[in-house]
Amino acid sequence: MRLLIFFLSLLVCYAQVVKIYVIAGQSNAEGHAEVASKNKTTGAYLNGTLAYQLSDPRTAALFSPLWDKATNNWTVLSDVKIWYNEIGSQTGVNGSTIPSGPGDAAFGDLTIGYGALCDSNLIGPELGFGFGMKPSLNGDKILVMKTAWGGKDLAQDYRPPSSVSNFDVFCQEAPCVNQIGHFYSVMVDDIHKMLAPNAISTMFPELQGYTPSLGGFSWFQGWNDGCDLNMTAAYEWNLVNLIKDLRTEFKSPELPISIAVAGFDGFNGAENTRHPPLPVPWIDATPAEKIGTDCTIDHGCRRLDIALSQLAVGNATRHPELNGHVSVMETRGFWRDPQFSPNKGEGYHYWHNAETAYLVGLALAEGMLNAMK
Repeated sequence: MRLLIFFLSLLVCYAQVVKIYVIAGQSNAEGHAEVASKNKTTGAYLNGTLAYQLSDPRTAALFSPLWDKATNNWTVLSDVKIWYNEIGSQTGVNGSTIPSGPGDAAFGDLTIGYGALCDSNLIGPELGFGFGMKPSLNGDKILVMKTAWGGKDLAQDYRPPSSVSNFDVFCQEAPCVNQIGHFYSVMVDDIHKMLAPNAISTMFPELQGYTPSLGGFSWFQGWNDGCDLNMTAAYEWNLVNLIKDLRTEFKSPELPISIAVAGFDGFNGAENTRHPPLPVPWIDATPAEKIGTDCTIDHGCRRLDIALSQLAVGNATRHPELNGHVSVMETRGFWRDPQFSPNKGEGYHYWHNAETAYLVGLALAEGMLNAMK
C-alpha cells in the first residue's frame, strides 16, 4: 500500500498542466494592427506594419524572432496555443462552442493572423504576449485564450456582479442599466468551458493528458468607457470589481492579473483640457468632482482619466483588498503618430500600428510574469 501511495504521489507531482491565460477587452484586444500591407504605388511595406518593422534598423532586432529564416515565413510557436472566439463577424457574441471545430472559433499554434475576425493580415496583443511568455515556459505548454469583442465597455458590457450588487454612485440614471454585463457572462462561461476535461485536448490532440488550469487574466480595453463621463468616473471602481469577481468565480484569490494601460494619444498633456480643473489629482477626486469635470476638446482628458484609473488599480497601497498579484503596465510610450502607421483614419485602433500592438503584448506578458511571482 505504501508503495502504491508513493507512485500515486509521483503521478501527481509530474502531472502535465496546460496553463490558460485569458486576454480580454474590446477592439484593440481583438487586434487591428496590420502585418504586411503595402503601398499600392510603390509596393513597399507601409510604415508601422509588422513587415516594415522587420527591416527598420530602429526595430529590426526586437522583431527578428517573428521571422523564421528556415521556413522563410512568420514564426509559429508550437508550445504556445491560441484560441480566439471570433472567426468572422460577431462569432461568439452569445457564447462559443468549446471544444471548437472549424468555423466555431479560431485556434492553433500561435503566429500572425489572430487579430480581428482572424484576418490573416492582422494581429492583436496575443502575438507579443506569446513571445513574451515563451522564455519562461521551460518546455511547458500554454494556451492564450482571447475573449474580445469590438465596441464594448466595462461599465455595461463587461459589468461585473459586484458593480451590480453594491451601490454604484455612478450608475443612477439612464442610459445606465445596473445588471451583469452580457459579455462578462459570456467570457466567464467560455473560460469554464475551456477548463472542462478534454476541451483543450479535443482541439489540440498533442495536449492529451494535460490538465487545464487558469494561469492568469489580461485586460486591454478602455476606449468606449472614455466616451462617457459617468463611465470614465466609474472605471477604477468597476475594474477593481472585475478582478475581485473573476477571482471569486474561479476560486483563485491570487489569480495573476496583467492590465495594459489604454495609451491613446500617448503623453499628450491632456490634463490641460479639463474644465473646470480639479482641486486634487483625478484618482483622489470624489465621485461628484469626477462627474462634474469634463474636457474642452474631444475626449482628451477622459482618455487620460481612463489610464490614470487603470494605474490606480495596480497601486497595492490604494487597493490592498486585491491581495497583490496585479500588474498594470504603462503603454502610453508605445503610441505612434499616424504618419508612422498604416492607417491614418483610426486613432481609436492605434492607427493599425503593429509596433504598438506587439509592444503592448510584450508588456502584458511582462506584467503577467510579475503578477505570478
